[in-house]
Amino acid sequence: MGLEKGPFVVDNTVSVLDPYGGEGSIILVQSGMSVTTPIPVVSIDVCVKHPQKTKVSLDFLSQVAIEDMDVATSFGLLFELQRNSIVIATINDEMDYVPAGSKGRYTNFPNFPLVDDEPDTGMNKYVLILNGLSFLGTENIAMYIGSRSLKATVFE
Repeated sequence: MGLEKGPFVVDNTVSVLDPYGGEGSIILVQSGMSVTTPIPVVSIDVCVKHPQKTKVSLDFLSQVAIEDMDVATSFGLLFELQRNSIVIATINDEMDYVPAGSKGRYTNFPNFPLVDDEPDTGMNKYVLILNGLSFLGTENIAMYIGSRSLKATVFE
């Protein structure tokens, strides 16, 4: 009898008290700006010894905060999940917003699970990147990414 080897977990979490531009939040766009360069959101490192026997279950959560919208709008965020600088998944998160009053705030928590069944031998760096942003209906908008998390559960 020996110890049973089970899955192990690696995670990275950033908690932000005020996602609307508070300390630790990532500013995506403010009135007239646009995302032209990819923005790393969160990353983790996972060591893999036997890639042919290993699966890495990845879970990502991100708090998207939007304010100063006085009219209805549609917006979308394009995320990429990369392993060692290679895109392994593209996630398009599109949303519609209708304000309740003259000024509004909107918070969304997109969560995306993924299984990487072909990790590389050795250290694997998983990075969640915001690689695109679109919005329609207003020029008066501010968008942020607040609290975020990337968790890997490794099954060998």
